[in-house]
Amino acid sequence: MNKVMTMKEAISAHVHDNDFVYIGGYICRTPFSAIHEIIRQKKTGLTITRGNAADDFDMMIGAGVVRRFISTFISLGLYGLARCYRRSLEKGIPHKIEVEEYTNLSLPMMLMAGAMGMPFVPVKDLLGTDLLNIKGFLGENKFKLIDSPFDGKPVLLVPALNPDVGIIHVQQADENGNAQIWGIGGDCKVGANAAKKVIVSCERIVSREVIGKDPSRTIVPDFKVVAVVEEPFASHPGYTPGFYDIDFGFGYLYKEASGTVDGFQDFLKEWVFDIPDRAAYTQHYIERFGYAGYRKLQAKFDYGYPVSYEY
Repeated sequence: MNKVMTMKEAISAHVHDNDFVYIGGYICRTPFSAIHEIIRQKKTGLTITRGNAADDFDMMIGAGVVRRFISTFISLGLYGLARCYRRSLEKGIPHKIEVEEYTNLSLPMMLMAGAMGMPFVPVKDLLGTDLLNIKGFLGENKFKLIDSPFDGKPVLLVPALNPDVGIIHVQQADENGNAQIWGIGGDCKVGANAAKKVIVSCERIVSREVIGKDPSRTIVPDFKVVAVVEEPFASHPGYTPGFYDIDFGFGYLYKEASGTVDGFQDFLKEWVFDIPDRAAYTQHYIERFGYAGYRKLQAKFDYGYPVSYEY
């Protein structure tokens, strides 16, 4: 079944107000094209999650599409604290979001439990931390402390997460949605498979035959996928291994713009609301920073070590 469509069609059909959304992109392959379209369509009331949140989550919070955030942390990396996130919590701009905090190990394990169909999962790294002293919108369901039935030692249980929709960007997928990645994986595989349905954007659409030649790279099977969007440069200003590098200059531009409400709104106008799709975004980037700047981000081509698939 061919599931190829535009990003506008995918977000309109499969992301609804008040949905619980997993956003892939742990360090790399952030689905910025989808994030911009969510903002462009002015979705509201979303609950969002991923370990290691960054400027993509900050942008959604600043745009007012987020109501709740299940987090480990959020920052702008080299550029310090997330400005929109701080304004939301400290000043209620554009509104105050609700936050539930976990550790960088426990949250991926919660997604893993969701992907495996388990109702909860035991974790150890939360024990002894102040994160147990603060409960947000999950209240008493944030965790449960029990005695191990095997040795009587304390065991902390955290709930499984099952988002309504997962959104991931990958290097390649076929038109049915079998999605493949390489590079840092993070919680992308478990997050996508924990979701009830998945939107896949990819740098390139390939044949089912190509997917079948290296099935170990496939992190999401086609029956989980409801939309496939061929979207080159979709992770910019982040990076996609094998295709383009992180754009540090653009990251600094976002940091400076998001430092004030007016600056952030001007950024959204230029890079989101005045841009109809990713092709126009790429063209605007080239016009603004030059083709040489765009080409400088492109990855040099290199083969991986050859592997024999004979049997």
